[in-house]
Amino acid sequence: MSKRKGKNDSEYVVICREFNRPSAKIEISVIDSGVTDDLLKKLIRLRHIDTHRRYFLTTKKNYQKYGAVMKKQAETMSFHGNRNIVELGADLDKERGKNEKN
Repeated sequence: MSKRKGKNDSEYVVICREFNRPSAKIEISVIDSGVTDDLLKKLIRLRHIDTHRRYFLTTKKNYQKYGAVMKKQAETMSFHGNRNIVELGADLDKERGKNEKN
């Protein structure tokens, strides 16, 4: 990632979308501190192991402005037109091809 202002001062936020199988509900949580390259790599690995887990990255600045909207978009998986958030581990070429067909 880029240079940090302080040791624990992350400039990124991760929005976590996980399907809770026992309750059959989608849970949304946020990691707003300690977002490092190592954490992102681990989340990408988790996403590939369990496809019911999805992780999205945005900047703190964007999250402060649009956090509620982004959490709702993560819950419903409706990010059309939102360029302020990116899914970790997504195969962009496949996603682009899928969107172009629709």
